[in-house]
Amino acid sequence: MSDDDAISPDSVEGPDNDRSPIDELAQRAVGVLLGLLRRANALAGGVLIFAVVACVGGYLLGITALSGGALNVWIVFGGLGAAWAIGSVLLAMWRLSVVRRGSGALVDEVRSFLSGDNDAQQTVLETVEVSEESDDESIVTVSRQFFSFRDGVDAHKANFTHLAAALRSLTTFPALMALAVVVGFAFAAASFVFVLILIF
Repeated sequence: MSDDDAISPDSVEGPDNDRSPIDELAQRAVGVLLGLLRRANALAGGVLIFAVVACVGGYLLGITALSGGALNVWIVFGGLGAAWAIGSVLLAMWRLSVVRRGSGALVDEVRSFLSGDNDAQQTVLETVEVSEESDDESIVTVSRQFFSFRDGVDAHKANFTHLAAALRSLTTFPALMALAVVVGFAFAAASFVFVLILIF
């Protein structure tokens, strides 16, 4: 089974017959959530490649171009920056993999979260409807819709471990990707400087 298959919404959906409104909403919510997580995983793969190329390449160029005290500073702080950027992407991907392994329990946890709580049902319904209408928008933009959902789940985190992990993966994803991209571009700019030093 491929990674995409493992977190496909189809893999957690049961029969369509005789489902209650809460069951329907739980299925929709999990389908939207897993679809977004699948898109996030694909984006993280691209960002990881960029971060590795930019940071490792820039780090090695710095070691080649610099000398003396500047080299020692670069070895320490450049290494920390590269680890920070690459590590943020790996952390995001690890969180996504945890959700993937527990995807089978998500529908049950969402159903339990919704049962008997009208406020929770309204929050989830609004989140799902907005997300379903935002298919063409970026994963970063759509993920912002899930903060209210996450706040409600976090209040009962011990009872919804898989759901809390899924929402944490989605809502922290933009910040982790932004960190990797910003540091990666900083290394790219530094690489340009190091090339000039080597040339002249």
